[in-house]
Amino acid sequence: MRILLALAISVSFASSAVCAGKTKTITLPGGATMEMIWCEPGEFTMGSTPEEEGRFSDETLHKVTLRRGFWLGKYEVTQEQWFSVMKESRAKFPGDRLPQDSVSWDDCQQFVLRVNAHVGGVRLPTEAEWEYACRAGSQTPFSGGAEVADVAWYAANSCGQPQEVGTKAPNAWGFYDMHGNLLEWCSDWYSKLYPVDATDPKGAVVGSFRVLKGGCWFFFPRDCRSAYRLKRDPEIRNCLYGFRLAMSESEGPDEK
Repeated sequence: MRILLALAISVSFASSAVCAGKTKTITLPGGATMEMIWCEPGEFTMGSTPEEEGRFSDETLHKVTLRRGFWLGKYEVTQEQWFSVMKESRAKFPGDRLPQDSVSWDDCQQFVLRVNAHVGGVRLPTEAEWEYACRAGSQTPFSGGAEVADVAWYAANSCGQPQEVGTKAPNAWGFYDMHGNLLEWCSDWYSKLYPVDATDPKGAVVGSFRVLKGGCWFFFPRDCRSAYRLKRDPEIRNCLYGFRLAMSESEGPDEK
């Protein structure tokens, strides 16, 4: 198994501030570790322009302000991490360094509860936080104007299954697999219209479906764009679905 090193990187934030990226590693129940990257507060434009190729009607362009910074997992949650916490494996495509597939939104909440009993402050990211981290200061369909094949495992290159995390290029802030590999659950209830209040938005107050972002190994490029949104029942498990963890500002950026 490869040993992953937590690297300090230089990042450019949407607020135009430039600073050294802070990273930290948390230890999960069972002993597995998870690398996280600090995202500074800032403003960005969420959604897609009418001219963006492949866009859907629920991607209305709008400004978002995030007043609080947050930590986000450098990678999607892996099967090694899932097993460390949950002591069971339900992945359709087994492999320690493969992202944990076949999890529902409800399953993610159980994972969060167990981690919080040991660490504290962990949660799913909001949709706005997820897209902010995915874009990493860019407004292009794929972060930084990258070619989809450089940053994503998707239908044309995945060989019909998810691949090990961190094997495509990272975005400008150091996050891997924000495009493709597995769709990632966010905390929000889905609404076709974004909340009117675009300051620290948390999605609809109530709903029937939760939001997934980022596309997956089975999808075409249009469904792996930064702005892409998918709605699904929170109880549904699917081999296309995974997640990554966020951690609130209160847990602090006092690392490297």
